[in-house]
Amino acid sequence: MLIVDIIAADPAGGRLGRYKVSERRQDGSLVLVPETIEEVIAETADRPLDGDEFLDALDRLSAASSQQAD
Repeated sequence: MLIVDIIAADPAGGRLGRYKVSERRQDGSLVLVPETIEEVIAETADRPLDGDEFLDALDRLSAASSQQAD
């Protein structure tokens, strides 16, 4: 599965974060779905994280949380 990090988007609308490609249409366009809190936890809960990984996980959790609030 392709994972895409959105670097610049609509910061006021809370669209920054990590997205998965859920569908590739015949015209070549992609349908993106935001990463969920559960996915971040599942990926990071079973191992120790170094400082940078921990901060990245917190950023991802924050982005996923704001997406679920929409």
